[in-house]
Amino acid sequence: NNITHLLNNFLTSTAYQNVVFTWVMHEKSIIDDILSRLHLDDVRVFSFSLVSSEEALIKRLTSDIRSGIRSGDIIERSIQRIPLYENLPTIKIDTSEKTPDEAASEIIQRIES
Repeated sequence: NNITHLLNNFLTSTAYQNVVFTWVMHEKSIIDDILSRLHLDDVRVFSFSLVSSEEALIKRLTSDIRSGIRSGDIIERSIQRIPLYENLPTIKIDTSEKTPDEAASEIIQRIES
């Protein structure tokens, strides 16, 4: 409820042309539930899944664990979720070899095309 309330405030504000919402959504039901609660009149919605190889994911999460950003149990849970993204009706962007800026540029390019 909090997320959709906040998003609806952004979507109905004339101060914003674009709203980028990032969250781990590994199940279609999560995406559908959030979208069903949003005021999407005159709004274009793009759903992207940022995916990576298992090796890249482990490397990134291990770095986060060492930095104290994440707890150790994140690796196993994240690896188990990798196959779930394959069946999502989203645009997949493989970030295994991409920097965050490169991934963002690809998202912008796909939205503009």
